[in-house]
Amino acid sequence: MGGLIAIMDFATDFYNFVPDRVTLLPMAGSNRVYVRLFFIHTVVIGTFNENVAENQAFFYLSDALSKKGIHVPKVLAISDDQKIYLQEDCGSMDAYSLLIGAKTEEKVALLREIIDDLVELHIKASSGIDYLRCYPSASFDYSDVLYDLRYFERHFLSQVGIGYDVKKLKREFENIATGVTNAHFLTFMYRDFQSRNIMVQEDKLTFIDFQGGRRGPGVYDIISLLYQAKLKLDEGNRKALIQYYLEKIASQSGYTVDQLQEDINAIKIVRLLQVLGAYGLRGLVEQKPHFISSIDPALDNLKIFTEDVNFAEKSPYLHTLLDKIVQNKSEILCLIPV
Repeated sequence: MGGLIAIMDFATDFYNFVPDRVTLLPMAGSNRVYVRLFFIHTVVIGTFNENVAENQAFFYLSDALSKKGIHVPKVLAISDDQKIYLQEDCGSMDAYSLLIGAKTEEKVALLREIIDDLVELHIKASSGIDYLRCYPSASFDYSDVLYDLRYFERHFLSQVGIGYDVKKLKREFENIATGVTNAHFLTFMYRDFQSRNIMVQEDKLTFIDFQGGRRGPGVYDIISLLYQAKLKLDEGNRKALIQYYLEKIASQSGYTVDQLQEDINAIKIVRLLQVLGAYGLRGLVEQKPHFISSIDPALDNLKIFTEDVNFAEKSPYLHTLLDKIVQNKSEILCLIPV
C-alpha cells in the first residue's frame, strides 16, 4: 500500500492534478508495484521499486533502445530517490492474452510478427549499448549461467524430493556454462522475452520489463518466447519458428544458420531450467497462481531433453535426473498447493 500511495503522490505533484482513477496492476515475479493512473489529459503507468540499480538500468535501456527505433515505453518522470517513475501506458492487452486462446495458425502468425521485431531488436542493439549500465551484470557470462542452473537446483530440484549427487550435477552444470560462453551471436539479450512482456496496441508491439537485459546470446530470447510453457506450441511449430528467426538473423549478422543452431543447442537447457527454478520459487514456495499453473506444462517441456540422444551423451547425469522428474510428474504436481 505504501508504494501505491507514494506513486499517487509523485504523479499528483508532477502533473499538478490528482488522478481521476487509479488501478493497481497485478504483480508477477517481482516486487515492483505497478499502477495505471488516469488523468483528464493522459494515462500513464506508475512504478515503485526499492531497487535503485535495477531502475537505473531500466531508465538507461529505455532511452538507448528508443533511440535505436525499438518500441519501448518512454520514461516520463523520475523521483529524486529514483524509486518511483512514470512511463508511457502501452495498453492493457499483452501478446500472451492473444496467443493463449488463439488457433494454431493465428498463434504462429502472431509469433512471426513478434520474431520480426525481435530480429530488429537484436540487429539494431548489437552495438552501441553501454553494457556497464546493465543490471545485475554487464553480460550473461559463465557465472550468470551457473547462477541460473543452481537456481533450478535450489528452488525446484531441492523442493520436489528427488535425490541427486551434488558433485556430478555441478560438473555437468559447469560444462553447460562453458558451452554457453562459446556462443557465436552476442547482442542485447532481453533476458525475459516472453509474451506477457509484449504489449499489443493498435497492431504495434511494445516491449516492456527489459531491465534485466545485458550482453549475451541472442538465441536465448527466441527460446524464452517459444518455450513459454502455457503457449503449448508443438515441437514442429517451434522448430519452424526457430528456423525462421535463425535465417533472418543469419542474413543480417554474418553468422551461419548452423552456428546459430549450435547456440540454440547449448542454451536451451539453461533457459528451461531457469524457468523451472522460477516456477519452484514463485509457485511452490510463494504460491503465486500464475506460476503454480505453469508448472505442469513446464514439466512437459523437459521431454525434449529426455528424448534427445545428443543431450544424453553430453550431460548423462542431468539427462537421468530430468527423466526422473518427467517420470515422477504426477507426484510433483501433488506438491502444488490447492
